[in-house]
Amino acid sequence: MIDSSLLMRRALRYVLDLHGLKPDSLTHMPSDARTKFEDLVITIADDMRYNQLKYFRPFEHQKRFFETGHSDRRGILAANRIGKTVSTCYETAMHLTGIYPSWWTGKQFTKPITAMVAGEGWSQVAMVLQNELLGTQDIKIQDSIGCGAIPRDRIVFETMRNDGANCLGIEVRHSSGNNSYLVFANYTQEVRQMQGFKLSLAVFDEQPPDDFFSEIVTRTATTQGQVLCSFTPLKGLNGLVSKFWNHEEGYEHIRVSWDDVPEYDPWGEPFLLMSTRQQLERDYLPHERDARRNGVPVMGKGAVFQIRNWPTYKTGDYDLRSVQGIRRIIALDLGLINDKTVITLMYWHPEEQEAWLHHQIVVKGTEEANPMNYINHLMRPEVFGTPIVLPADASTQGRYTMSSQSIRELFEQYELNVHPDAIMNPPDDAGRRTNHKSFGINVMRQMLELGTLHVNENCTEFIREAQNYYADEKGRFSDPDDCIDSARYALIGCLQGIAEAADGRTPKQRFRDMRSQYRTPDNTKLPEWKKTHSPG
Repeated sequence: MIDSSLLMRRALRYVLDLHGLKPDSLTHMPSDARTKFEDLVITIADDMRYNQLKYFRPFEHQKRFFETGHSDRRGILAANRIGKTVSTCYETAMHLTGIYPSWWTGKQFTKPITAMVAGEGWSQVAMVLQNELLGTQDIKIQDSIGCGAIPRDRIVFETMRNDGANCLGIEVRHSSGNNSYLVFANYTQEVRQMQGFKLSLAVFDEQPPDDFFSEIVTRTATTQGQVLCSFTPLKGLNGLVSKFWNHEEGYEHIRVSWDDVPEYDPWGEPFLLMSTRQQLERDYLPHERDARRNGVPVMGKGAVFQIRNWPTYKTGDYDLRSVQGIRRIIALDLGLINDKTVITLMYWHPEEQEAWLHHQIVVKGTEEANPMNYINHLMRPEVFGTPIVLPADASTQGRYTMSSQSIRELFEQYELNVHPDAIMNPPDDAGRRTNHKSFGINVMRQMLELGTLHVNENCTEFIREAQNYYADEKGRFSDPDDCIDSARYALIGCLQGIAEAADGRTPKQRFRDMRSQYRTPDNTKLPEWKKTHSPG
């Protein structure tokens, strides 16, 4: 239930603004005008109680979010206590009812919709989403229903399904004459319970599990529906957060920090005072402050590469072929049809201990089934002759070639410069050599943090994998990591001195030399029966 004194203050502010009056003008009003004024304030206050949507006044950052309505996937990555859930809930109420304010420039539904709002658990759903939309945390308190974003006269009470204090679903009258349907859900429900229905709108309050998100957005596919997300990114730069943060196609977000929010709300009420902010900042744990204060994803929580600004460069920023002492190497992470084969070209400066992940070629699907498709990449004149390192299973006959040959044998047949041994970590103190990921990953992480491992911005799949790369509590690394593994092999090869300097030949010269390998050899000294003759 909304506090009556708050309603009266808002109603007073509303009537003053409506008539262009200032608060001190009340003292100069004639008594009869003052009485009418007070009666109007009381009437507005009564109307406000069950019609919050009509009187909704957004912050500027909330308007910015509403203006992203042309995008299918929309998010607010925001600090705590800035009204992010209010934004998504009031927009949900507008879509359910078809009631849009005059200032609205966002998405509009002209017909009834089916909407789902979801949070982390039933308790959180009731305390936050149900309370914001319906006006109560306990649906059994009938007088409070309608005090939220959805007006009371739009709620079809007899259609309500509930489980104790929690509302599970309810119909809402739409301006078109028919009813919309609102479903409440939580992330602990089994995903299969979400199957089989269509959604026009899906709203996530705080970050959902990946499988839950995937299932729900599938429900919006045939309706061309929208997805709204609001979260303080405390779980790190992973999953859904990374899609928004990295501006993946179809994902649009606004980020809101405390600096974007005034101390007083649009009604002139105290909202987030500076003294409150300062105390909260002292209360927060150090690693959480950037997320809770600025809406910047927490680094940690299992994230392997805790890097805000990636040391990327553009092709042409470095003239790597002409740098004295520069070396190069090629590494492959091999995959089968349902996996990826990734070819990495890396440059290395041993004296500076500096590396450039210059290019990656990702071979997928049916193209990957035929090894010739990536042998052709390795035969290109500009890279032919570069040392190639392969993982241990490249020597397994038939594993990737579908013949009696191994990949290593096939590469050697084409006279590629294949390193004779499988790529392994350097020996440890006891002289043991392993291929445990942790060594190469840690080296890669340290070099990225120091800025001594540069990544070409065209290595988009590597960057995407790395930004979503996590280790669980048992130290197991996440998938996919094919691009990461290929780069890891190349980096280990560099550290072990396998990389070689280019010989300075141009691609044209390399092509000429390669062509000479296939010319008819001199057979004048061979016995007559071994000679080959061209037709005269």
